[in-house]
Amino acid sequence: MFTSPDGRLQPLWAFVLSALLSVVAFLVAGYTASAIAGDHVLRFEAIFRPLLAVLLFVIFSWLLSVGNHVEEHRIAAQGLPLSPGGARQFALGCAIGFVLVMLAAVPIAVWGNVSFRTTFSSFNMVRASVVLGVLIAGALAEELMFRGYPFQRLVEGIGATGAIAVFSVLFGVVHLSNPGASVWGLINTVAIGVLLSVTYLRTRALWLPWGIHFAWNTVLGLVLGLPVSGLRLFNVAVHATATGPKWLTGGSYGIEASAPGALAIIAGLIIVWKAPLHPLENPAILSPAENQVEPGLPNVTN
Repeated sequence: MFTSPDGRLQPLWAFVLSALLSVVAFLVAGYTASAIAGDHVLRFEAIFRPLLAVLLFVIFSWLLSVGNHVEEHRIAAQGLPLSPGGARQFALGCAIGFVLVMLAAVPIAVWGNVSFRTTFSSFNMVRASVVLGVLIAGALAEELMFRGYPFQRLVEGIGATGAIAVFSVLFGVVHLSNPGASVWGLINTVAIGVLLSVTYLRTRALWLPWGIHFAWNTVLGLVLGLPVSGLRLFNVAVHATATGPKWLTGGSYGIEASAPGALAIIAGLIIVWKAPLHPLENPAILSPAENQVEPGLPNVTN
């Protein structure tokens, strides 16, 4: 029931166990960061997000060893192979993320109004470097949790379509506690989850979705000074205020709850679906099942 004839953990049980342990990692990282940082929000994030990524790496590496009998290349098996092209995919993801944010932001500047307040100082430059680290670690932790081992096992268990639906909805739901969350914010965040999931499936690696995720948050929050899923934590030297109809600006949640944001996400889906992407060489491919294309998702791994 729990294992296959060769002693490996069944994909669905591997998904359930890894999902539960991901919640445990989230809670442990949160309580640890809170105990150390107290009420200092940025200090909390600077501890919480890297610690969460480390805990997820450790947990999933252990599951790969005991559940999947993978003794080598366990980081690669989670979707981060150190293969030629990995750095290029991350850079390409950053470029795509930048373009998508600008596609969403330009209509707000044209048909609405965006005012900027800048406060450049040596203190803010140091703070910005900390925020940059928080953003790159946070994007990695979320990709490991939502497109890493649990997602990959669910793809094996129920197919790509079902796994995309489950994890994209979960990705949207966990953002409902953010300031300014709304139905449109939920819908767009679920759509971003679909975009990042399809991006993983096109390359069978996390480099490209990690780059998109990191650049989206960084350009939106640190560069443009706009809210990132309702959060203002990342607005350091630049703080922007967008005014206009809520459908245009997304309100306090930001462009991820706006019509331009939705159009940018659709554009991103078209880009990653049609781009000539190829899976990276991975020395730790777990099973032939993960390389199979489910009917209804043509060319998803080509």
